[in-house]
Amino acid sequence: MKLHVKNGRVEKIGGGKDALALETWLRGFNDPDMFRVAHLSFGSKPGAKLTGNIVEDERVWGGTEWGLGYVGPDLTSDGKPIPAASHTDGTCLNTSVWLDQVQVFDKGKVVHKELAGLAKKNR
Repeated sequence: MKLHVKNGRVEKIGGGKDALALETWLRGFNDPDMFRVAHLSFGSKPGAKLTGNIVEDERVWGGTEWGLGYVGPDLTSDGKPIPAASHTDGTCLNTSVWLDQVQVFDKGKVVHKELAGLAKKNR
């Protein structure tokens, strides 16, 4: 599955029937704010394992965890929630990530030059 994000919003979801199912589900809320990136976590905890517990799953090395939609008051600088019809989280393993066209992860491996040494040291 590929999430194409621009200015904090998912503009396109690609990747077959799972991607179509997610997009259909999000559109079913009839709320464009369901496509807002509420938060993003980069997995970088040595020893974290995929267990089904989102608190550990979002920390699995080389993965990412994407929250879309509603943003709770504990995640905003002013303590006010950012509304949306709902919220969903999704954990992606072995992800490839580019930030401002600079690749950080490639299939779960840190490839960003400045971060690669730190990743190797803490893995």
